[in-house]
Formats: sequence, C-alpha cells, structure tokens
Amino acid sequence: MPQQEQVKNRVSPGATEPVARDFINAIGGPLGRFARVGTQQFWTPLRVLIFTSLLFLAGGFLTKANCIQGARGSDGVVSLNWSGNRQYTSACYNDIVPLYGGRGLDVPGFPYAYSWQEGDLTRYMEYPVLGGIFQWICAIITRFLYPVFDVLPFHTLPEAGLYFIVTALAMSCFWVLIIRMVAELTGNRVWDTVLVAASPLVAVHAFTNWDIPSIAAVIGAMLAVKRGHFMWAGVLIGFGTAFKLWPLYLLGAYLVLAVRTGKFPDFLKMLGTAILSWVVVNAPIMLIYPAAWNEFLRLNRERGAEWTTIYQVIDRNIPLSFNDPEVLNVISFMLFGLSCVAIAIFGWRVQRQPRVAELVFLIVAAFLLFNKVWSPQYSLWLVPLAVLALPKWNLLLPWMLVDAMVWPILMWHMLGAENMGIPHEILDIVVLARDGFIVAMVVLVIRQMLGKIADPVLDAHAGLDPLLPTPQRAAGVEKH
Repeated sequence: MPQQEQVKNRVSPGATEPVARDFINAIGGPLGRFARVGTQQFWTPLRVLIFTSLLFLAGGFLTKANCIQGARGSDGVVSLNWSGNRQYTSACYNDIVPLYGGRGLDVPGFPYAYSWQEGDLTRYMEYPVLGGIFQWICAIITRFLYPVFDVLPFHTLPEAGLYFIVTALAMSCFWVLIIRMVAELTGNRVWDTVLVAASPLVAVHAFTNWDIPSIAAVIGAMLAVKRGHFMWAGVLIGFGTAFKLWPLYLLGAYLVLAVRTGKFPDFLKMLGTAILSWVVVNAPIMLIYPAAWNEFLRLNRERGAEWTTIYQVIDRNIPLSFNDPEVLNVISFMLFGLSCVAIAIFGWRVQRQPRVAELVFLIVAAFLLFNKVWSPQYSLWLVPLAVLALPKWNLLLPWMLVDAMVWPILMWHMLGAENMGIPHEILDIVVLARDGFIVAMVVLVIRQMLGKIADPVLDAHAGLDPLLPTPQRAAGVEKH
C-alpha cells in the first residue's frame, strides 16, 4: 500500500478509544478536519513511539538502580551492597545482578562448563542455550570494560552493577526493535503501539530477567509471516525457543490456520526451519555439556509452584499439597494441553477466520494461567500480543497497572512478618485481580472471534488480518 494511502487510512485512537479521546482533549483536542496528516518530517508516529519507549525503558532502569549500588571496602574494592533488604524495600530485585557471580559469569570460561554444589546436587546454568550465551556475551563485555571503569577514583559501582548496565542497554535495543516491528504489525492502528511503548509493565519488568529477546523473536516471526517469509519466521521461532520455551507456542496458532485454510506448505517451511535452527543452536551444548543442557528441563520438572501462580494462592489459603512437583506437573500440563486442544477446535470451527494475534494471545494466556511457574516478568510477553489481539485501551491499561502492582506487593510480602512484610492475603488479592483481567481479555477475544463484539483491527483493515500476507488475507475474506 502506498505511504499516502496508509496515512489516509490511519485510525486515530481518539476516534475509537475513550481513554485516548480524554487525553487528546486534555492536551488541545483532536486533529482538525483540514489538517494535513503525514507531513511531519521528523516527529513521525514511529519516532514518537520509539522516544516514548526510551522514556519507559529509562524508568525501568531507575526502578532497578538501587540494586546495582555498591560500597568500598577497606581494601578499596567495590562490592555489591544489598544491606537492609533493599532488594525488597526498593522492589529493585532482578535476576541479572545476583546471577552474574552466581552463574560464574564474572570469571572467564563458557557458562555451560561452569558448575557448583548445592548440597548433594551439582548445579549448572539453568537457562536455555541462547539465553545463557546472551548472558555470557554481556559478561565478556563487562569484564573487558570494568578495569577501565575501575580506575575512576571513589566510584561505588560494583562489577555486577556494570553487568546490569550492559545487559540493560542490550535488551533496550531489542525492545526498540520490538516497537518498530509492532508499529508495522498494527497497520492502520499504528497508535495502538503506544500501549506497548508506554506499558507500566515495561517500567517494572524490562530488566527483571532476560525475557525481552524472546519477545523480539516472537514479534519478528509474526512480521516475517506478514511479509511472506515463512522460512525466516521458522528461524526466529527456533532461536526464540532457544532463549525461552514459550515462542514455540507460536507454531500452534499457525497450525490452526494451516488446517483451516489448507495452506500446509508455508506452515511446513516454518516448522522445518524452526526445528533445524533450534537443533543447530542446541546440538553442540547437548553433546558437549549434556548435564548442563538438561538443567533447564530438570529444574522445571522438579520445582514447585511459583509465588504468584493460582496454585500458590490456593495452597496459601487451602493447603492441598499443590507444591508437590509431581502433582503440579500433571495438573498444569493437562490443563494447558486441554486448553490448546480447545483453542484449536474453536479456531477450526468458528465461522470467521481467526486472526493470528487472537490465537497466539489465547495460547500464551492459557500457558500463563495454568503453568506452575509465572515469574511476574512473564506478563511482559502478553503486552504486544494483547495489543495486537484486543486493542481496547480502557481494558489493557488497567490490566497492565494491576499486573505491574504484583511486583512491589510481592517484594513487600517477601520481607517476611519479622520485617513488617505484608500478609499473603494482600498478595493473593492482587494476583487474583491480575488473573481476572486476563480471563476477561480471553473472554472478549473469544466473543470477538464469534462476532459478538466488533473487532477494531478488522474494521481498520477492510476485514483483513494485517498479520497475514496479502494473498492469504484475501483468500480468507473470499472464504468467509
């Protein structure tokens, strides 16, 4: 579509979203009838969105900054200072800082060759291969730069703090790339991307763990499919799965559409390259360091329920032995598996062809709701998916605010009663509120697919799914 035609068809959020309309009215009102749209040479929507994302990434850095501070000892060496439980009182805890030394990243050597003892158990790097290699590369840069930084007199930044800064900069680049890709995927509703760029969850969880690269892989794969590059989409899914497991679920959405439309060759290209790219990345580590490669699987198999899962909420109030890993594995796997079957059948039988984003959102939401591990930063996965599937600002903004509040309340609870931590009932309420919002979004996506409520994305794109290549979108319209 020519650039001028894209601008002409662009939907203003003020015309469809009450939240945006109120904000626009507060800063001067909507665009005039005779205003020339798309003539701004510098402040294009994309640049505004990137600038906004940088502001929220800066906020994300500041929320963690209290955990990268150190103190000088009598020998002049700077060590990390988490005195006074500052990781909880400041809600600045992140996995990046403590795992720098805890996973041997502060010393030369390959991360999957490093091990340590926890009682009788030999432990290894517990992250999938590309996740561990990403951490290792950031650590190499840190160890190279820190001697230069360390000559500065009286500084109090420990080496783990510099590692956090290097990692945050690298992941910020990935997040800006995500904003660029989401802006293209939103098509005529480009301003929906502001919900991704300005998400409260970014300010809280951008740098809690290493989740952003996997999100970039998922969004990149969806963009590759939109452009008709199915093999590249498969490569990105394979690489994404080598960062975190969840990008694998993207294949489920495309399988539903392949069965529905009969277009199997494109899906098989995607599936084949996904498997091949995953094997290429994993095979060397699997063969040379088999125990370390298996650590991710072992830990996920043997761990109990995480603090903010529905299983822990139930167990804290009605002890039902939900923390037994074997019981949890069966229950969570069965619930998620049944959800995937239900989504597939619904996607095949519903009259209107489902949009890609709708199916992906439903699958990932089901995984989070029923999985035994929901580290709070996992909610960041849903942000771009929810915006693409259900761009209802008056629902998504409250959800993200409530979801972001889970973190400081969890930190406050983890202080413990002896340190004036809050009781678990308060944490349970906010966790249930977060889950309630996600269940509400799932229900609305289903109603949207059934045609019970309007689909603003299809309305803005003449009934076409903007995440599919043009010929397939047209075929879907002709069929339905």
